[in-house]
Amino acid sequence: MKPVFLSRTLHKWLALFVGLQLVLWTVSGFYMVVVDLDFIHGDSLVHNLRSPIPVEEAKVTFTEIVRQHPAATQVSLKSLPTLHAPVYEITEAAGKVLIDAASGQRISPLNENLVLSLASAYYAGQGKIATTKFLERDAPSEIQTRPLPLWQVNFDDWLETTLYIHPDTGALVTRRHRFWRWFDFLWMFHIMDYDTRSDMNNGLLRASTILGTVTVLSGGWLLYFSFRRRRAAVA
Repeated sequence: MKPVFLSRTLHKWLALFVGLQLVLWTVSGFYMVVVDLDFIHGDSLVHNLRSPIPVEEAKVTFTEIVRQHPAATQVSLKSLPTLHAPVYEITEAAGKVLIDAASGQRISPLNENLVLSLASAYYAGQGKIATTKFLERDAPSEIQTRPLPLWQVNFDDWLETTLYIHPDTGALVTRRHRFWRWFDFLWMFHIMDYDTRSDMNNGLLRASTILGTVTVLSGGWLLYFSFRRRRAAVA
């Protein structure tokens, strides 16, 4: 086969094979550039709460807490937005627990009513709580890298906002919404990881990148023959 026909055939079939992925790279990349990343992260959907710690309400002393929990590796006094009294957050080998600093009672794991009040305090949108679910297994794909259990709180706003709250500490673990889910969907196509959507060095992506490069090079090869034929025609 002559080089000119070989270059044309190679470029045509390579372009047909990788062309769809090139379109997906372009569309997904455009979305990632156009939509503000802070908005994707959902920063505008939650309050930046910095509640002062009502130290005067802490009737149980730090010394008492340490004595009652000798296995603790860390003890800190903090506040939760819906509680009047502060809480001690105790870190142990098994995880973290909260102790009411006023009564000394353990409040972990948090009951659903407290979780709902925390979700309302964290949420900065205009919607209302639609559904809640305690996730112990089978995490949805949007939080598959987060350890369970977690509370899932869904709001009825147009963004379909979901807050995920830790059942033992009451901390807002993460938030998800419609545009984040679109981003995640397009990100899957962008990095070509259709399983975990996190492996940016998978074999399929490397192979497609190599094929895309070969397609460009074959196009340059074809362009060379096109100019060569034009010069021959002019001469």
